[in-house]
Amino acid sequence: MRKRKRLDAKSRKVYVEGLKRYQSRGVPVLIDGKEAEEKEWNKIFEIREDGGFYMGDYILEDVPAGDSEKTEEGTGTFEDDGKAENGRIQEESAPYGVRRCLKEIRFDIVYNR
Repeated sequence: MRKRKRLDAKSRKVYVEGLKRYQSRGVPVLIDGKEAEEKEWNKIFEIREDGGFYMGDYILEDVPAGDSEKTEEGTGTFEDDGKAENGRIQEESAPYGVRRCLKEIRFDIVYNR
């Protein structure tokens, strides 16, 4: 089966580097429901002959603001768009009393029909 790639090589590299940063903060990257090794990540850019392609889904979880877990050493702002507490990436616009943290990044095959 012939496969094409989405994005140019430079853009794919930048995207993979971003995934590595999330993974280094404890956010698992899953492909087809399984935690994927870095060497497998390039397949998320493939467009299959049957029209299938991988779509990313960023899964958030609500964590009570009064969560008593201790913050890990060295955490803080993550790319100026959220705070990393306990290794989690937070969403700033969460409702009062709740923090929304990035739990995992999932990639699954979808079809455009």
